[in-house]
Amino acid sequence: MKQKNPRLFLYASALCVALIATLVPVRSVFADTVLYDSSGFIEGAQAFTQSFDITAAGTLTVTLSDVPWLDAVSNLGLFVTSANGVLAPTIGAGTETIQVQPGMVYAHWYGQASGPYGLGVYGLKVDFSPGVAPVPLPNSLIMILSGLGLLLGWQRPARIALRDASN
Repeated sequence: MKQKNPRLFLYASALCVALIATLVPVRSVFADTVLYDSSGFIEGAQAFTQSFDITAAGTLTVTLSDVPWLDAVSNLGLFVTSANGVLAPTIGAGTETIQVQPGMVYAHWYGQASGPYGLGVYGLKVDFSPGVAPVPLPNSLIMILSGLGLLLGWQRPARIALRDASN
């Protein structure tokens, strides 16, 4: 028995998979973002500033480090500000977490290279974790069903073509 429209089966299969996929619940995960990750030189006494446009409330994790190369960096410090004022007190080398609101946030760091070369190296990393879970991830059931639908869709026309060729 020949089917009148083999594509109708494909469309019906795709529609069934799509309907099942819409009924499956979706869960969310947190997506951390590295806003800044760099190292640089401090020649004599210097200060630096970097701005970040934060789009949602969340947590900044700031890591400031003195890299042991050439001269040591003394008085290495960092503070974070926004238009509303200072968000965290001055921190030295180490890691600090800071709660932030949406808007422009500024990281200010400074230090002084103490030694015969007058040149030191620092490292700074700023990570942002949103306070809400904005990244939805589908369950694996959706992926399995869509993969099976594609597999059946590719195999069905080949069988029909072979059957038609033999008749």
